[in-house]
Amino acid sequence: MADAPEEPETPASNADPVTERALGVLETEHADSVVASEMTGAHPWIQVKAEGLADLMRTLRDHDDTQLDCCHLITGVDYPGKGKDVGEIEVLYHLCSYAKREDAAYFKRAEKNDPWVAIKVRVPRDAPNVPTVMEVWTGADWHERETYDLVGVRFTGRPDLRRILLPEDWPGHPLRKDWETPASYHGIPIIAPEDL
Repeated sequence: MADAPEEPETPASNADPVTERALGVLETEHADSVVASEMTGAHPWIQVKAEGLADLMRTLRDHDDTQLDCCHLITGVDYPGKGKDVGEIEVLYHLCSYAKREDAAYFKRAEKNDPWVAIKVRVPRDAPNVPTVMEVWTGADWHERETYDLVGVRFTGRPDLRRILLPEDWPGHPLRKDWETPASYHGIPIIAPEDL
């Protein structure tokens, strides 16, 4: 009878080792930029300030401990305020490392169990300006354009920020929670998704 496969070693902590490593680098190199963090659960994250974002991301890409050489995804989430509070837009970056894919930290058993590092940036909803990271990862181009198109985040310091999915004259940004489907576009009636 064949031996049962060995169970992977359970880490002492439920913290995600890859996100913990990134937080350690940021606390050493950009301590004033770290706003908050969550190391446990299915979706650990690090929240940073928008100011100096490109330098911070370059550090995560180039530091020997992280080598986050791939910006896998950029997206935005709308958190409208109540009353006089204008609310915030959160820009979320999912980063990973192809250079470190054989690193043991990527294979430790954690609740999250994937190699992504989630970096969050929050900006006011009425002035959603976030510095571009295109100089760090060229592939961020289309992600930034999509986030601008659908959520209205203006990525500063980059060329050619224009819509990528919708026409340039489309009214508003459809993933904003207060966006309403227009009755028509250039005389063409629009059926709202909830009416389908």
